[in-house]
Amino acid sequence: MITIDHVSKRFGERQALDDVSFEIGDGRLTGFVGANGSGKTTTMRVILGVLSADEGEVLRDGEPLGPEDRRRFGYMPEERGLYPKMKVAEQIEYLARLRGMSRADATRSTAALLDRLELSARAGDTIESLSLGNQQRAQIAAALVHEPEVLVLDEPFSGLARSRWTASSASFRNEPRKACRCSSRATSSTSSSDSARTSSSSRTAASAEPARRSPCGP
Repeated sequence: MITIDHVSKRFGERQALDDVSFEIGDGRLTGFVGANGSGKTTTMRVILGVLSADEGEVLRDGEPLGPEDRRRFGYMPEERGLYPKMKVAEQIEYLARLRGMSRADATRSTAALLDRLELSARAGDTIESLSLGNQQRAQIAAALVHEPEVLVLDEPFSGLARSRWTASSASFRNEPRKACRCSSRATSSTSSSDSARTSSSSRTAASAEPARRSPCGP
């Protein structure tokens, strides 16, 4: 279980997060929905250790998160984070090796993910030659390739046609049930409302009001 415990974060005069507390249970998909600038990505970056909290802490199973814990995380940023000149399979295998997988395991995991995400035919193409939707699916593969225990996904379906959501959603659902997952999704309600929503790909939704967040759902 991941616990966000009274986390606050400021950027100069702007209060980005204000006393945020909620839990992400094992085997659950927790989605943030809220207006742009409400702090969803900032929360994720604090969980990942990319940003440090001014107050509060992030715990896993009651203990403060450390570098070794975060090595077992998978992260898919909203921004494109892959090397454009590298080939798809080469890129995914490289990232798996950085996460400590053997060459054989990295090759096996990459091939399985590209097949599941319907990208096998593009395995030898460069990232920059792919459509935006296929680049997004390559990023999904990069987040999953090392078989992480925790997934952090920022706008995972951005740029994907609705017809491609099924295969991508299934990739997340097929991960081990012990995994915790938190996801920020772009939907019409994200920009029009701060109230919590539960989507078909979420077990739990957390509201994202400006500078504050509260848990919602079962």
